[in-house]
Amino acid sequence: MKTRTAILSALCLANLPAFAGTSIPSVEPGPTASPWSCRFEIYGWAQALNGDSGVRGYTAPVNASFRDILSNLKFVAMGAVEINYNRWGVLADMDYATLGVSGSGPGLTSFDVNLHQFVGNFVVTYEAFKTDTMKFDVYAGVRVNSISLDFNITGPLGNTYGRAGSKSWVDPVIGARYQQDLGHDVFFRAAGDIGGFGVSSQFTWQAMAGFGYSFHEYGSLLLGYRGLGTDYSNGGFTYDVIAHGPVIGYEWKF
Repeated sequence: MKTRTAILSALCLANLPAFAGTSIPSVEPGPTASPWSCRFEIYGWAQALNGDSGVRGYTAPVNASFRDILSNLKFVAMGAVEINYNRWGVLADMDYATLGVSGSGPGLTSFDVNLHQFVGNFVVTYEAFKTDTMKFDVYAGVRVNSISLDFNITGPLGNTYGRAGSKSWVDPVIGARYQQDLGHDVFFRAAGDIGGFGVSSQFTWQAMAGFGYSFHEYGSLLLGYRGLGTDYSNGGFTYDVIAHGPVIGYEWKF
């Protein structure tokens, strides 16, 4: 028995150098997903306007098609930035446009109208529910409006008549958004909110629905329809207008 033990010990010692430089392979942990994410979007919104607008007590109907607006558009900038940490996020969606309309009408020699408008949505989002193919968020925040309007009218006798004014206000808003993957890199997205509640506007609302296509992991193209209504009146300034039309955009995710 002692002889057999000695032989086995000798064999182990003899083979020890062969295993001395060999280590047991370790399993490296996979990369941990970052809790941070960012989305940047540029888009174009082909708006048509319907409603009433006025300055210093003078109110006129606003009925302009997208073609009318496009032909008188001087400058436009639209985009959105969203930053998320785990289930919480902040979103800034901004739209600025300058319109200039000149022409003549019955009983008038000429008229000249200029409109500068900024609409910004600044909200905090929360991921309420999520699966592998669906996501539902709720959000709350403010909608900032700033409008500057001036117009000049020249009559047939050379007499001029003009009005000018500007107004800025902030409306609280609450809303929700939904996204559903449809397969083959196609998805459906919808969002809507209401606000105002008499704080500034009597009422304001927004709704959007459309489809998107993901070209790759970081980029998507979206096509849909958007509407935004505002009923605001204060100090002789009136803006009771619905803006609506198709929207197309491209977004990057990081």
